Amino acid sequence: MTPDEAWLGSAGGPVDGSTLPVAVVRPNGDLVRVNDALCGLLGLERPQLLGRRLQSLGTSDADAEAAARALDVARCGRASGDFDQEWAAADGTRLRVRLAWVVTARFDGMVSEITAFCLEHDAATHGPDEARFRGRFERSAMPQTFVDVRGVLTEVNEAFCRLVDRPPHELVGLPVRELNHRSDSGEADGHLARLLRGEVGTVQTERILGRADGRPVPALVDAALLRDACGRPTGAAAFVQDLTNLRGVERRRQQQEDFFLALAQRASDLAVVTDAAGRVLYASPALTSMLGFATEDVVYTRGTEFVHEDDVRRTVEVFARVVADGGAETTTLRVRDAAGAWHWMEETASNLLDTAVGGVVCNLRDVTDRVRAEAALRASESRYRAIADNADEGLWVTAPDGLSIYVNSRLVEILGLAEEQILGRPLLDVLDPDEHRVTRGRSDPTTRAAGRYEVTYQHPDGGPRILSVSEATLDDAGGALEGSLAMVSDVTDARRLEDELRRAALHDTLTGLPNRALLLDRLQHALARETRGTAVLFVDLDRFKIVNDARGHAAGDDLLVEVAARLRASARPADTVARFGGDEFLVVCEDVDERAARAVAAGLLSSLDQPFRVAGGEAALTASIGVALSPAVSAAALLRQADTAMYAAKVAGRSQVRVFDAELAAQAEERFQLGSDLRRALIGDELRLHYQPVIDLRTGQVLGAEALARWTHPTHGAVPPDRFVAVAEDVGLAPRLDRWALRRAARDVGELRRAGALATEAYVAVNVSARTLSDPGLEDWVLRNVEAAGLTPADVLLEVTESAIMADASSAVALLTRLRGHGFGVAVDDFGTGHSSLAYLRDLPLSVLKIDRSFVAELTSDASALAIAASIIELARAVGLTVVAEGVETRQDAELLRGLGCDAAQGWLWSAAVPPDDARRTGALGRRYDVNGDATGHVRGDVSG
Repeated sequence: MTPDEAWLGSAGGPVDGSTLPVAVVRPNGDLVRVNDALCGLLGLERPQLLGRRLQSLGTSDADAEAAARALDVARCGRASGDFDQEWAAADGTRLRVRLAWVVTARFDGMVSEITAFCLEHDAATHGPDEARFRGRFERSAMPQTFVDVRGVLTEVNEAFCRLVDRPPHELVGLPVRELNHRSDSGEADGHLARLLRGEVGTVQTERILGRADGRPVPALVDAALLRDACGRPTGAAAFVQDLTNLRGVERRRQQQEDFFLALAQRASDLAVVTDAAGRVLYASPALTSMLGFATEDVVYTRGTEFVHEDDVRRTVEVFARVVADGGAETTTLRVRDAAGAWHWMEETASNLLDTAVGGVVCNLRDVTDRVRAEAALRASESRYRAIADNADEGLWVTAPDGLSIYVNSRLVEILGLAEEQILGRPLLDVLDPDEHRVTRGRSDPTTRAAGRYEVTYQHPDGGPRILSVSEATLDDAGGALEGSLAMVSDVTDARRLEDELRRAALHDTLTGLPNRALLLDRLQHALARETRGTAVLFVDLDRFKIVNDARGHAAGDDLLVEVAARLRASARPADTVARFGGDEFLVVCEDVDERAARAVAAGLLSSLDQPFRVAGGEAALTASIGVALSPAVSAAALLRQADTAMYAAKVAGRSQVRVFDAELAAQAEERFQLGSDLRRALIGDELRLHYQPVIDLRTGQVLGAEALARWTHPTHGAVPPDRFVAVAEDVGLAPRLDRWALRRAARDVGELRRAGALATEAYVAVNVSARTLSDPGLEDWVLRNVEAAGLTPADVLLEVTESAIMADASSAVALLTRLRGHGFGVAVDDFGTGHSSLAYLRDLPLSVLKIDRSFVAELTSDASALAIAASIIELARAVGLTVVAEGVETRQDAELLRGLGCDAAQGWLWSAAVPPDDARRTGALGRRYDVNGDATGHVRGDVSG
């Protein structure tokens, strides 16, 4: 059974599964399949219909001719459209039937859905045949109704009741329009009204009926007007078709038509699609145009009808092998055109029977010129040599006994042998004298089969070559075998490129390690077959970007190559080491437990201990490694766990190994939940800003106030800033948090100034994260919001950390330079804790350096901290920057800083960060402070007083 036959006969298919009368018809008109609905309509058993011709069902010659015309159109692969006929049922009832076709692509025939009307309603229902008609009406599988002139249902049969899922007593007496589904347009009601007024004799409309359960039923309604003996309208009779299955059939038909249309439009080559028996289902326009045939001359014929009789046997054998074994095979044959001329074609037949194509695709190439050229070469040796010696391919001619009798200069060049080293020897003895890996049957000179194959040839220069060999037999004018012609091409570079492309798809081009795609594939296979366990080690290089920026990307690439080599050498032979992206590497270890995984991780860290040679110097490098062990929900989940563990290792101080455990899982879940809550808090404006004054260490005057975010969680209470700021960085909310802080700070400062709680000369300092610095729209946004709050750029100091600048130094410097040009102040926060401050200090558009609180806290107890603070202050003075110390808590700290020449400071010695309301109430931001920690007065508007 073919796929179409299975589909047509399946449950729910358009034949046996349909409630409508349906028949499958062969191109000659034979009925080969009918369903129960059609048998019931005609009152005949299935054997009485099968084998009959469609043309014989009509009651007149005109009906037979209409059916024959429809079949002619359908044989060309096109639907003929709907057409009407008159049939007679077994009991003598005359039926007007309407046939609609669906032409199948793979099944040799057509599917017809049939709509029928009784032509003798009045006579049957009011005469002696009333009982017979009533029985047919009730037993009919076709839903039928009668309505009066008001459009009210007077009779319904069981099939109609089943269609709308309602009993007869609910339907009789009901206006037809009340059966409409809510999605029905109501257009059919108007057509029915015209019919009942007698303006037309029949109407065909589509309705959407509503079932009792509310489901819609698309239906095609054919209605005929009924009249009394005086010719007055008395109502109408209607046949109702459930279009649900028909719509599916139409979709399949449209898909087939779209497929073949797309194939035809795209096919610039010559192509034919046949079924498994060799009948043509499709011929490309290019082919029919070239041969001069119309499509209907070719479709449904056997392809061998157009093949030269001498080539039919070989063509049929090739076709049979392709159908039986699958795959594709190429042969050469002669094809006749409409004028009777023969064309040599190279045909490649591909078995696509089990695909959406559903046939054997034969791609043809007109090689008439090539064949004629070969014949001309045989006829004239001189002309043969002239053409051959200028060919781009190597040409190799062998005699019937298989010995080489001619080679052109291109073949000599390809093989790297002298002509005398080739002539007189069999082709395969030259190409592969030791192994004969090429099948001799494919190059046997005693056969007439053409063939194409590739062979690895050991070139005299020592390097292997991949040669493509295409062989064809040479015949004389009488068809006798004269030998064979082989065309040889060197495809070594092409095959190498293909291998490189395949490798590039799965390997990192810089390090040669497996890439993300290959690693995921291997990890999934490892999890599927694991024994003791599988571990993923997430290796992230510490501060690699610093080396990359300082030495250049080329040096960074060299460093990554060396790191990859060390990691690969340190890992176990069975482990997979992959580059995940940037400076991240992954190692997949199979058959390990936690102890073994830790040992591998420790070995990876140790492999990085020795300095690397970079751009003529040395660079020390460490890594943070996260370890995750199966079981896990998926490979992706295991990777996320390893990433979480790596992040924890980095937070713990870098150059660490951290194994994912329940604690990290809880932390990850907490970060995720806290990130979601933070997002909602930012949308709902639930965060607040507190302000800490910055004190001039010479005068006690408030120079400005640093805005510090505070968040009171509805469940967890006050969340420490360092905690929710870190979460914001993790989940990508840092830019939104920074924008919120800038906008809120500008608004608060404006209100504090108007209330006299902050001097008009005092600035507000707002922290900006690394992610915000990479936002290309930040510049315009800041300018717009500062201006909207009534402030000037000079009123705002943007604080950035060294690490934020170093995340993308070139972009950060460019953005800060533009903002500095607009008048904004720029401060480096936590100065001294980074690693490249001095290298970039001269290039940064700074106005303020802030000494980190970690140095300030140890000024009196650690000579190194005091020396670092003194160096920072001296460095700032040398380049003209203001120095602000953070975290000043004691008088002694303040005195030391003032003695070192520090310009300003902030800390609990003077005031904690206070909300705006407290600042207005206490004057914490408007006082003049004693430099030793005592407030000396409250000033409104002007701090000079």
